[in-house]
Amino acid sequence: MHIILFDTDLRDTLLPFTHTRPVCELRVGILTIREKWEKMCGTTSISYITTEHLEPLYPISIHEDNYLINGAALPSQAFIEVIKSLNSGEALMLRGELVAARLSKSNFEKLLVKQDSADLVGFEIDPDIVNLLDALPKYTEISRDQILADMEMLGQIDAVPQQVEVLGNHPVYIDPEASVERAWVNAKDGPIYVGPGALIMDGAKLRGPVSIGANSIVKSHAFLSKGTCIGPYCEVGGEVKQSVMLGYSNKSHEGYLGDSVVGEWCNLGALTSNSNLRNTFSEIKSWNYQTEQMDSLGKRKCGFFMGDYSRTAILTQINSGAVIGISCHVFGAETITSFIPSFTWGNQDHPVEYQLEKAIDAISIFRSFKGASTGDELRDLLTRIFKMTGIYRSKHTA
Repeated sequence: MHIILFDTDLRDTLLPFTHTRPVCELRVGILTIREKWEKMCGTTSISYITTEHLEPLYPISIHEDNYLINGAALPSQAFIEVIKSLNSGEALMLRGELVAARLSKSNFEKLLVKQDSADLVGFEIDPDIVNLLDALPKYTEISRDQILADMEMLGQIDAVPQQVEVLGNHPVYIDPEASVERAWVNAKDGPIYVGPGALIMDGAKLRGPVSIGANSIVKSHAFLSKGTCIGPYCEVGGEVKQSVMLGYSNKSHEGYLGDSVVGEWCNLGALTSNSNLRNTFSEIKSWNYQTEQMDSLGKRKCGFFMGDYSRTAILTQINSGAVIGISCHVFGAETITSFIPSFTWGNQDHPVEYQLEKAIDAISIFRSFKGASTGDELRDLLTRIFKMTGIYRSKHTA
């Protein structure tokens, strides 16, 4: 079964994270969306239809028989059964938008030329069986709810070393290759997953639902709770509540991270903290890349969103709904309240453009700390993103 995961205009609602990846490469719960489809469909034959600047890293491969699936759609058994029932040339629509189709190679090539789905026979799908990651404000809640689903998908529901005491009755899985020192593991409110090679240091507290990715470290006396999803190779200290760290990022010290999403290869300086609730308890506004203004999220609780390769200085304060782009170095006494464009040095009151070569040099050094190199493909991608995002810096920087 060859699956092609395609991006739609939804990807713009998930910026800045989709500057550096297709939607399906976002981590939602324990796994990325792509990994979920691989596990549930029993295939590793997956390729992409995405925006032009990502195509060199995420190419398309067309087979004789292809299943096209919206990359923002989370798999479920019911959804997969409907997809597998499709004949070639048939499609599934959700409120008039394509969510899945089955195409032969020849029909696929015709579709690419026409740039529409006019030749497909479409069927409206029951919206109750399609779950889309279609907006940043929904990200943390969906990730929280995906922890148990991912544990079931992985077949890793119940495994606890003898020396680890667990409170509560929700499922707990601690990989045999993980190390849990004298830590508190509380599953009264939800499941807990600890991946291979992870280290939970003495005095740390996990209160489910929580997932800790492979080779991540939870520091002594850290407190993680209520839907926190930590990707692989992260280092986490302080208090974290219902937040997502996509992977390879550090929040090593004290400070509060709540209802927020942090990209890959980010570093939060000591005592960096964010607000997730306005003092007036009114609805939170956040930067909208489509309208290029601060728009209401329709909710009263929300943290911040930080793109890949960004970092904060010691004591940085971030307000509810703030959006920080790709490769930003944020510092200063002012609270970050709204929008920091990609490749920015400073803060929103006195921002300057972060010189591309200096930004890439800093990224290369940080990646080396975790044993990763910075090849030409990544440098080219960062260069393309730097050029694409220049329009935002021209409006918001000195």
